Amino acid sequence: MTTSNIVLLIENENLDPSQALCTKLEEQYHVLLVHTPEEAVEKVKTRWPNLIVFNLNDDLQALAQYHEAIDQLKLDIPYLVVGHKESLLPQFNPETVLVAADKPQQLAQGLTKAASKQKTRFTRLLELVLDAQLSQVLHQGTRYSLTPKEYKLLNMLINRHDEILSRKEIMRQVWDTDYMGDTRTLDVHIRWIRKKIEANPSSPNHLKTVRGEGYIFITKPR
Repeated sequence: MTTSNIVLLIENENLDPSQALCTKLEEQYHVLLVHTPEEAVEKVKTRWPNLIVFNLNDDLQALAQYHEAIDQLKLDIPYLVVGHKESLLPQFNPETVLVAADKPQQLAQGLTKAASKQKTRFTRLLELVLDAQLSQVLHQGTRYSLTPKEYKLLNMLINRHDEILSRKEIMRQVWDTDYMGDTRTLDVHIRWIRKKIEANPSSPNHLKTVRGEGYIFITKPR
């Protein structure tokens, strides 16, 4: 499991090598480099990056195209724009970070500031990404909404993966009760989650039932 930052880097394909940022960013982040709005949308949809960096050499037309395409996904991922103040579009969120291309220290500080806003938002495990901000889960590129109880339950299972969680502990943590007279609601929520994160919900690979004990999210075959 990891909360490490993934950065989507958007650059002009013909950008001068001295202005390219991929190598610099790779020293600290996992970088997804794209050159078209279509590529950007696909990566945002299927990877849920923690930060989107625009390095477009103050190309306002291209910036507008990327911004419009990505914002339609409604994931509210923070932006960092490399360029001059005039390159910020009016529709950008006021919290968008702007840094100067020719100031490495400012770039490093800007990245840290922008990325820190999402530091604990995404939890990544195997092919799953759990979103604490929007209560959603991404499974193999498909996005699913979670109810509050589904989110609490899945978050608990993922954060304590490979550990058997008893029904009693789950009921206490997720439903705030020690009553064990009827745990069918737990079983129903497990089935709902399996439909969202398992290729075959009736024969799950990860979210397993441990008879007589509870449930476990396994990351390695046993």
